Amino acid sequence: MPKRLFLLIVWAILLSHPLAAQNRKRTPAKTAKSTVSVLEQARQAIDIYDFDHAAELLSKELSAQRKKRKPTVNIDSIEAQLEKVQSIALKLHATERIIIIDSVVCTEAEALKAIRLTHESGRLDTYASTYHSRDTLGATIYENELANKRYLAVPATTAEGGVTLRLAVSDKIGENWSGPTPLSGLGEEDISQNFPFLLSDGVTLYYAAKGPESIGGYDLFVTRSDGEDGSFLAPENMGFPFNSFDNDYLLAIDELAQLGWFITDRRQPEDMVCVYTFIPNDTRETYGDETSDEQLRDFARLCRIRDTWSDESKVAQAQQRLADLRAGKAFGKTETPDFTFVIDDSRTYTRLSDFKSPTAREKMQRWLQLFKNVETDATMLQRLRDSYATAQPAQRSQLATTIRQLESTHYPNLQHLQQLAKEIRNAEIAKGPIQVKNK
Repeated sequence: MPKRLFLLIVWAILLSHPLAAQNRKRTPAKTAKSTVSVLEQARQAIDIYDFDHAAELLSKELSAQRKKRKPTVNIDSIEAQLEKVQSIALKLHATERIIIIDSVVCTEAEALKAIRLTHESGRLDTYASTYHSRDTLGATIYENELANKRYLAVPATTAEGGVTLRLAVSDKIGENWSGPTPLSGLGEEDISQNFPFLLSDGVTLYYAAKGPESIGGYDLFVTRSDGEDGSFLAPENMGFPFNSFDNDYLLAIDELAQLGWFITDRRQPEDMVCVYTFIPNDTRETYGDETSDEQLRDFARLCRIRDTWSDESKVAQAQQRLADLRAGKAFGKTETPDFTFVIDDSRTYTRLSDFKSPTAREKMQRWLQLFKNVETDATMLQRLRDSYATAQPAQRSQLATTIRQLESTHYPNLQHLQQLAKEIRNAEIAKGPIQVKNK
């Protein structure tokens, strides 16, 4: 038998062996796996909010590219992406614990109609509807309960000569509205600002912005008015789960109904959004050490809203309030006390009408407004301090300045609040005890 023919027969037998066939089947899978680049693996990790793993992969790719004489990808781009992922990873660990009770998918044009506010919380509307004019930018407005102040998005010219949106305020003077005055103190580098909502305290402002501090497209931010000049403190990104890598448009809280809403287009088809309804927290709450990394990622992404139901009795009560709002039922203030203020061992007042002393009543009105401001400052300080603890070194300087600025007014106001309470009690006690008529 010729040698060449013998070798061909042996080779055919080897190829027909089961082990050889098994190896041939494995080869394509191995090759396919190797074609997934490190950058693609990092992108996949980011998609599921595994930011720590994404950062490891980006660091690995950055190191590999730096060793090459001719890098095949942009090193500056990888560095910027790594820095962004590390910053977002810190936000993940500060994910706020909220209970979401409902979600509604609708078109962008119908989204504001899905939010049913009580009269006391003001109203939301589109710029086009309020001013009966054409608007191609999708600007919105918020009008307060008294219908004498509006926060709105107005067109502004960019440095490149284009048109964008910036937030402004307009006051009603007599029967006319003043021209919009731009809000000062908000992100100057923002590409766009829209969707304002003012809390009933009159100082806390929520809005959406697209800019360098955003996680994705539009992100939700919170700030508060700093004094009578109309300026605002440096805005704070609301973080997860309110924000995502997509557009998160508007956050509104109705304190009377104890309900909140936010709008997002995450996981939605084009031109569609989801309106989530949640129970707002009195103070900011985050998840503890008992929450696994996988669970935390799911909470941040809002994978399943039922997983947020930590207290089903609260959920049931909130869903009933939501049903009442949708049915047009009125929410009265008589169900709960307006406040709780101890005068002495035998008297605790809950309404202004309880006061017998005109001086004490007048001071109590001032105390209530100051108390609301102190509570707002305390909540904002907590959020800023939480952010400072997880912020990058470059961001800490700005946060520290804002914290000191807020502390400079918060602590004096707290002392003034205590002094005012003492004056109220003294004035009411001097008026004498309540006279009980004999029956």
